[in-house]
Amino acid sequence: MKTNIIQSITGGLVVVVAFIFAGMLVFNDVLPYLNGWKRITTIIVLVLYASYRFSRIYKDLKTNKQQNERI
Repeated sequence: MKTNIIQSITGGLVVVVAFIFAGMLVFNDVLPYLNGWKRITTIIVLVLYASYRFSRIYKDLKTNKQQNERI
């Protein structure tokens, strides 16, 4: 039970960091060597990964809630 909470918190931090870094790439020239298709691909991969991690966290929290209601 405790490890699920720690994994959820860590996953949430990963989601936040991925979205922040993708936002920085969209609005700022943080890494000058990322130009054109490389920059767009990096942004898309970061957003997709953050979405995937968020869906996993949501699913885990939902199953934990259902298990706690059964007890």
